[in-house]
Amino acid sequence: MLKLARRVLAVLKAYVLSDLVRSRGLFYGLMGISLWILLFTLPVTLFADPGSDPGFLSAQVFTGIMVFLFYSAATWDWAAEIRWMINDGRLEYYIASGSGFLPHYLGIMPISFTWVSLSLGATYFLLSLVLTPPVLVIRDWILFFYGLVLLVVTLLGYALILGGTILSAGASGAIIEFLGFILPVATGGLTPLARLPRQLRIFALTTPFSYPAELLRHSLLGTPLVLNVGEIILYGGVYSLVFFMLSTLYFKYQLRKVLREGMRLTAR
Repeated sequence: MLKLARRVLAVLKAYVLSDLVRSRGLFYGLMGISLWILLFTLPVTLFADPGSDPGFLSAQVFTGIMVFLFYSAATWDWAAEIRWMINDGRLEYYIASGSGFLPHYLGIMPISFTWVSLSLGATYFLLSLVLTPPVLVIRDWILFFYGLVLLVVTLLGYALILGGTILSAGASGAIIEFLGFILPVATGGLTPLARLPRQLRIFALTTPFSYPAELLRHSLLGTPLVLNVGEIILYGGVYSLVFFMLSTLYFKYQLRKVLREGMRLTAR
């Protein structure tokens, strides 16, 4: 346990120094996310219903960006990290030494959640300038935390699938780009399912991604649900766990395949 803690702290320290301090990743990252938020928000303000409540509209935009930021962390921090491990030779070391991936990801998880938190702070500040401060009232803390846990578990499974694809194909840039930007829209991550067309709503409910987003929006904004709360809690919990377990099996299968056939070269 002590050895595991030391490895986790070593990874955490290395990523803080390399990504946030030396490369000024924190500064440039917040600048980039601020510009993206402005480009995302301005069309909303231009085409919004004049009679809509600015505070509620700002809160809807904030919630959509929050879900998208979690998708981005799962895509670029968790899944794409496999590509950098392969290119740097770390993946072969973890396999050969038998140390596994757990210490590495326990070390980078705090970086991911810190980045999401800082980005949400920048989002709140910019929305306050462009629109009005988002009116965020957590109506049900238990439901909110349950939805947050479901979102993290689901996105861990999603990252395992992308990571396994990188191991298998050697490059998954197109897949990452497609899923990272299409999934949040197609599964109700950016807007309530009740506002989606019926066919797209049915598709979203067949994926595990829609349920945590619906719970988070309902607990923060009180938006109407397409199913009752009990059904979303039940289906979302079962779906997320099954999805995570299947994703884990898929990743392990791809890892065993790499051990038999060798490591694929990846594009930087």
